[in-house]
Amino acid sequence: MKKTFLSTAILVFIIMFSNLSAQTVKIGPRLTGNMNIYNQDGLTGTYSGIGIGIGGAIDFSFNRTIGMLVNLTVFDMKNFSNTKTQGTTTQEQSLTLSYLTIDPLFKAEFSGFYLVGGPSLGVKLNSSGETSTIVTGQAPNIQPLNIETNSVKFDIAVGTGYNFKLAPDLTLGSDFIAYIPLSNTFDTPGISNSTLSLKLGVSIKFTI
Repeated sequence: MKKTFLSTAILVFIIMFSNLSAQTVKIGPRLTGNMNIYNQDGLTGTYSGIGIGIGGAIDFSFNRTIGMLVNLTVFDMKNFSNTKTQGTTTQEQSLTLSYLTIDPLFKAEFSGFYLVGGPSLGVKLNSSGETSTIVTGQAPNIQPLNIETNSVKFDIAVGTGYNFKLAPDLTLGSDFIAYIPLSNTFDTPGISNSTLSLKLGVSIKFTI
């Protein structure tokens, strides 16, 4: 029910803004770095990690203040790990996931500075994990870690950014966006879990 509601909300959001006539449209490549924090009910220790994203951005301006920023990331990698040491034994669990994500975000801009907010939809491309046990003086014992990952991930994205005008038709965009999870990352019945992501993005946008 939650997935159906959010999918409908995203569709309505896109249709609503597509009916507006954009005064300017900017498009270009975008690169992101992200910090990921994994949370789970009853989890011991902290699971966190960093990742990267490669994709593009479309920046619509309907007037001098109101617009829309659509970020499409074709490789949105998120990883996190946890290390525990007891005596001479160290155990590390690491998980890596990659997504195709689309963020249709409402934008309010004031002299280059802007605020954004809206839904984010991620479709899983790949997931993997491993457990590494290291005992002092012995070779590491590495085992695959197979956890069922949900195929779709929903977030609410809120953030801020600034557009630096480099030339009449060329803009450098920078942004910081927090992705607040609305759905579980892993399909573990009865156990609530989620991944909070903080993204720092840079884009080069050309006016078309």
